[in-house]
Amino acid sequence: MSTSKTKLTLSIDKDVLESARKVAIHRHIPLSRLVENFLNFFARPELYCFKCGEKFNTEDADVCTKCGWLSCPKCEVCRCDLSDDVAIAIYQMRKVYEDLLGGRVK
Repeated sequence: MSTSKTKLTLSIDKDVLESARKVAIHRHIPLSRLVENFLNFFARPELYCFKCGEKFNTEDADVCTKCGWLSCPKCEVCRCDLSDDVAIAIYQMRKVYEDLLGGRVK
């Protein structure tokens, strides 16, 4: 990641910004770091394998032709190796991330 910084101007709902500022202050996290982390994840998503726990870039993972989920580059586990209950829980968590990234969480 580059060490050079650039200014960014954003238009954000006032109430959202104030709520985020309060939480950021409480957690001792600068808002600029939150925005940068989100944009970095949005541009280059990295996930953790639900089986071995290894962090991997989604570009390095293959999509299983049988289940359509990403296979971990290290242990090669995908949806095919999960029980239905575990797969449902992971799917629901993924929906939260998709809502967040797509702007559907309000």
